[in-house]
Amino acid sequence: MTYAFKSINSSGYTQIDETSESFLVVQTGTKPSGSYYVQLSSALPDDVLVFARPSGGRTSGTFSLAGYVSDFTTNGTRTLRAYMGGPVACDYAVVKRSSQFTASSSGFGLEIYNASNQLAYSSNQPMFRAVAARSVDLTTSSGAFSSAWYQGSTGSIDSAYVLLGPYSTWQYEQYSSGNEKFYRYRERRAFFDYDNHTMGTKQLNISGDLSSSASTYVRTNQGQRTEIMGYIA
Repeated sequence: MTYAFKSINSSGYTQIDETSESFLVVQTGTKPSGSYYVQLSSALPDDVLVFARPSGGRTSGTFSLAGYVSDFTTNGTRTLRAYMGGPVACDYAVVKRSSQFTASSSGFGLEIYNASNQLAYSSNQPMFRAVAARSVDLTTSSGAFSSAWYQGSTGSIDSAYVLLGPYSTWQYEQYSSGNEKFYRYRERRAFFDYDNHTMGTKQLNISGDLSSSASTYVRTNQGQRTEIMGYIA
């Protein structure tokens, strides 16, 4: 790069420059206990990312989190929801690309633009900093579970968020045993292990009875998924 601004950290990674687009936080909040989702603004772009964690973060123990974003339109009305954590309280952060922001008129801070005059970075908005990520391939035989795909040091995941989306039902099965029939959901869940400072993915099984006339089959949500863990800075 022969012009503009570039910030490189001590590990040699580019943090900010005029060609790398930042992901900035447009909204934060807490989903209260007893609720399963929060309603988001229908004016948000369709490619926003939503991250979540147990409310307030943790310093010890473990926590598993399922969640995804639902975006649908009925009779011309868009409904955008972020499901997370079941009935427990969870913090969330809505993140969008910096080029989707309008430049600040405050007169303060640092803003960097690319050659197309789009915002590449702004110090007027909190930034989401990804610390670790992995791409996984879900198949009929594998939910790509790993108890610790990220290993950190003391305190490294205490305030971390994970991307909602990869943590939902991987496989649904209706099966028979003897003369009875049952169902089973196999869920992928983000696994925060605060004692060992690791981030992983675990399986949760939810099962129950079916009527004797129910059919038997297995349905798998296959394909590529991306797991991301990081912080608001």
